[in-house]
Amino acid sequence: MSAGIAAVLLASMIGATSHSGITQFHLEDGKYSATSHVSSAVGHDSLSATSSNVAALAQTTPTPASFGVFHSVAISAAKLPAASRWQEARQVDFTGFFSADCAARGFSHCDSSFGKRGRDAAAKAEGLGERDMLDLVNRTINGAMTYRDDSKVWGLDDYWATPVDMADKGAGDCEDYAIAKYWLLRNLGVPDDRLQLVVLQDTRRQLFHAVLVAHMDGGNYVLDNVSNRLAMDSDYSQYQPIMSFAGAKNFIHGFESGVANVAAMPSDLSLIAPGSGL
Repeated sequence: MSAGIAAVLLASMIGATSHSGITQFHLEDGKYSATSHVSSAVGHDSLSATSSNVAALAQTTPTPASFGVFHSVAISAAKLPAASRWQEARQVDFTGFFSADCAARGFSHCDSSFGKRGRDAAAKAEGLGERDMLDLVNRTINGAMTYRDDSKVWGLDDYWATPVDMADKGAGDCEDYAIAKYWLLRNLGVPDDRLQLVVLQDTRRQLFHAVLVAHMDGGNYVLDNVSNRLAMDSDYSQYQPIMSFAGAKNFIHGFESGVANVAAMPSDLSLIAPGSGL
């Protein structure tokens, strides 16, 4: 795909909103094809956070434009191949796994190193500002797990683990780190629709990758297992989002016409496994 063409990933475009200057793609038989152009400004909604925990994060409802992270445009999609794995990972409420009464709530592996470190972070986060809280969560989960491919942990090409799964194995790959951070931040009061799991291409490492983006008052913060450095999404020129999930919403991502260095997108998005090569 040449520079200047907007690139988008795997998804059904049913119900997509109109955007101008963006190439729109339709999913058919697991593959996508460009059919029209759409348009929308990329930005994010203002968000009010309390000085303790963010329990009262903002009253505004995020829009697709809010989720256009990494210089992209987010387009609502009715269906995505990875959507079922995301929904399975959040089907059960795991906020209590990081609470002091973890065992009383019926969770297993509460006494694991992973569980204890998560609960310690939850206790320390009380009263922290948003950036310090996110930094603590990112560093804690990065240090609490060993990175290991799904094929080695689960014997599967792609498996999206819950916090209990991670506590059991003590290992996981990039989307597992993102899911653990999601649940720890949910425990700390960050609303569901402010946390976005993004599946992307890392053009520098030539890998599919997944990160968690937290939409806060200060901007869109990236929680990445590759680095303990908390950065904004605008700081990552090598990350090109393909699809993402925020609560029950699914998005595919495109780029404004004229954007340079847009990598070729895979033709079959159902084959994308975060952590695997492009």
